[in-house]
Amino acid sequence: MERRIKILIDTNILVDYLQLERKGHALAWDIFQMVFDHLIEATISTQSFLDAVYVCARNSANDASVVRDSLLYIRNRTNVYPIDAFDLESALKNANPDIEDNAQISFAYSHGCDILVTRDKKILSREVPRPMQVMTPEDFVNACRA
Repeated sequence: MERRIKILIDTNILVDYLQLERKGHALAWDIFQMVFDHLIEATISTQSFLDAVYVCARNSANDASVVRDSLLYIRNRTNVYPIDAFDLESALKNANPDIEDNAQISFAYSHGCDILVTRDKKILSREVPRPMQVMTPEDFVNACRA
């Protein structure tokens, strides 16, 4: 049996999926559909779930019960783990000043993700531990279609 690609879905992709009006919604939809169809395996940090709730709550167009139901659906179809003490320590010791990005990168690597999918330009420009890669949603979806 062939191993599925394992990705980390960054917070911005989760928010794109939840908010129809966001520019990245269609690509986030495509990525989550691949997850729901079991074509790829996805990991998301509990911090991303909490941050997504916070961002969506600021947008009055979002129905809180729809966001909650969507997150529960996603939670039951993805690997969801907290950022642990090891990833936090790694993030704090990293020379890069963006501790949150450091934690997501360490989290993705320690959970065996092949690709971290994000729109965060700072993460996209960084070196990440090999063999992990960082890709935009566009590049990831295009690579999967190829």
